[in-house]
Amino acid sequence: MARDLHPRFVADRIEAALGDTPVVAVNGARQVGKSTLVGQIARERPGSTVVTLDDEVQREAASADPRGFVDRDGLLVIDEVQRVPDLLPAIKAAVDRDRRPGRFLLTGSTRLLSTVELADALAGRVELVELWPLSAGELRGNRESFLEALLAWEPSAWRDSTLRPDDYASMICAGGYPEPLTRVGRRRSAWFTNYATTVLERMVTELAHVERLEAMPRLLRLCAARTACELNVMDLTNDAGLPYRTVGTYLAHLEHLFLVQRVPAWSRNLTSKVARHPKLLMVDSGLAADLLGTDAAGLASRAASVGQLTETFVAMEIRKQLAWADFQAELFHFRDRGGTEVDLVLETRGGKVAGIEVKSTTTVRRGDFKGLHLLQERLGDQFLGGVVLHRGTDAAPFGDRLAAVPIDALWNAP
Repeated sequence: MARDLHPRFVADRIEAALGDTPVVAVNGARQVGKSTLVGQIARERPGSTVVTLDDEVQREAASADPRGFVDRDGLLVIDEVQRVPDLLPAIKAAVDRDRRPGRFLLTGSTRLLSTVELADALAGRVELVELWPLSAGELRGNRESFLEALLAWEPSAWRDSTLRPDDYASMICAGGYPEPLTRVGRRRSAWFTNYATTVLERMVTELAHVERLEAMPRLLRLCAARTACELNVMDLTNDAGLPYRTVGTYLAHLEHLFLVQRVPAWSRNLTSKVARHPKLLMVDSGLAADLLGTDAAGLASRAASVGQLTETFVAMEIRKQLAWADFQAELFHFRDRGGTEVDLVLETRGGKVAGIEVKSTTTVRRGDFKGLHLLQERLGDQFLGGVVLHRGTDAAPFGDRLAAVPIDALWNAP
């Protein structure tokens, strides 16, 4: 499965940004295909220059003379720009002298603009684009339109499925990083193990001084065990055996490395008893499954893990689709203190809301819509619709703007 055979649907957004913005920065984890993608874009633009700061010579040259390094004609692509932070002020100065669009295309394996200094250097001059591991649609060459169908409430787009629970288990445990998708069994697990070790040892030391680097792998495994759960830092602190402030700092590092992310709690004063904790997500369900020591065959016997990993997989498919969607929406979760919850809440810039529940079961019951009913009742016309995504085969209506939908509708909606 060659990496460059898979379309990356976010490419259109990058091309559009290069048409009107001086600097475009592609952020994403290592090994998600950033270098391949920006290299393809550069090849289609005559006069482009591509440099990678993983190369020691290029890195030394950039460090020695940042202004001279960025003073080039045509599009300059700088891969892994975070490795020489002094380049960003030089890029700022170059753009201030000449604000032509499409001058710089940057990639970074940490969240650029995560510090005050970086934000000041590029604010107003850059468009940030996130590249996630491959989506299910990208793997099939099928551009997903699930979110458009959900927000426009077009239930005719959702059809019965032929996939079985075992099929979903295989997809969940494979994840979306291009390289492990070419491997199976122990070779895939070896890649995940090496990846986590390499990223933590190399990238965390680039981000900041970490006194207890040996604690990071355990913390990452604890995060995997809590994926798709509300984040309670104190509980995580107790299990990790680390100081509270240290865990908070290390969690921020894991986020900057695109290994985990937080989904904020959603509230519009529906009730005074709404939970405020964010939900923790591993960015890749395959890496999460490997950290938990399970594979597709073993997942069937781990009821708690299959539920969490299924929700993680679905949430990240939604996150990937938001990266290239033609509309803007934010992703949240909702739970009140009485236990009524909605796994994922999408809110558009206009304040319209759609809800998504995720079930690892093959059947859906009326009670599975409890949280969606609450949103519908409280929001009225601002509620666009709600679906329960499940691992069964049937798509079926469950009332006004409510439906049960097989998970594969995420990438099979026409």
